[in-house]
Amino acid sequence: MVNFADPIDAVMIDDKICKGPGKILTFDSTNNKVDLSAATEVALGISAGESERAAGGSMDITAATVSFYPLGGVLMVQSKAGDGYTTGCTVYVGADGLATSTAGSNKKLGLYVGKAHTAPALVDSGAGDGLTNAGVTGTATTEGGMIPVMTAGAAIA
Repeated sequence: MVNFADPIDAVMIDDKICKGPGKILTFDSTNNKVDLSAATEVALGISAGESERAAGGSMDITAATVSFYPLGGVLMVQSKAGDGYTTGCTVYVGADGLATSTAGSNKKLGLYVGKAHTAPALVDSGAGDGLTNAGVTGTATTEGGMIPVMTAGAAIA
């Protein structure tokens, strides 16, 4: 029997990695795989950990699996550094798999359910989760801390 508290496994698109928990994942229907979110994409779930590693210990960039929690409850999501949140404010799907408080054309991820907070930049930033053979995306201060988000109201279209 499946325990609905357990994460689900999916395959990342080639040349992409997920460096840890809390990243927003979207579904790439062209490749039937998951990817880190972009601002205008609909979220599928939140990563439970890093994507699969190759035998030598380096991040696997070819059909690597990643575990994720489907949306539908309070999940800890990694925020863009410097974004501010107040209890009950709307949280949006941002670029590089990060949540943001910026509306724009971003899809809704859910409601922030923590205390008033500004997401600090991580000391050891994993910015560049979208690593490709061509290089790294993001900057050293892009990634912020984890925030609690009630994802039951996420946009599905």
